Amino acid sequence: MSQSAVILKSNPYGLVLNLNSDLPFEELRKAVGEKFRESAGFFKNAKLALTFRGRALTKEEENQLVEEVVENSRIQVVCIVDEEKQSAEFYRRAVEKSLEKKKEEDGYFYRGTLRSGQELETETSIVVIGDVNPGARIISKGNIVVLGCCMGDIYAGAGGDRSCFVAALTMKPIQVRIADKRARSAIVKKKDTGEYPLDPKMAYIKDDHLQFKPITSENLCEYLT
Repeated sequence: MSQSAVILKSNPYGLVLNLNSDLPFEELRKAVGEKFRESAGFFKNAKLALTFRGRALTKEEENQLVEEVVENSRIQVVCIVDEEKQSAEFYRRAVEKSLEKKKEEDGYFYRGTLRSGQELETETSIVVIGDVNPGARIISKGNIVVLGCCMGDIYAGAGGDRSCFVAALTMKPIQVRIADKRARSAIVKKKDTGEYPLDPKMAYIKDDHLQFKPITSENLCEYLT
């Protein structure tokens, strides 16, 4: 693959992809994937804006190139910046604005397992794509959803919001707290690393008590009413 198919230029908040204007798009797409696969360790978990330069792209082509970047690196692409606006300060503002908007709309996502001693605290609702091990802790002013096994300390509605909930694919926490209500579990020990079957449950406050219920359409309706 020609090294001139795609050339990267970066600043602390964004990347400029100089694209070969003559290469067939499918070859260009593969070249972008190869380029970011080679440099994945350099960018780590960066949240960046992208600019495409040197070639006119349709919206669909832009989306395909963004997919190549994301799938072949750990970069989170938060927005696409027009070619005319190239200053690092503009990138910084664009990234911060996009992240703020995303948090307002979607809450916060964390990918990976939280291990003993780790603590995650957020002003928004949070979705953890992984496990929460004993000794780990999550504190959120919104809802907490764990797409894995929840065995740590969970505190939702940390600002006092009793309407918040906690949900997990496997609910085995040492402690769950929502606003001013809490419950402890005697099942899980701090060094527990056992595997548990899927048993989706949610916890919420109803009638001034912390309720733990299987996630079903009926229980969701009960929670929402």
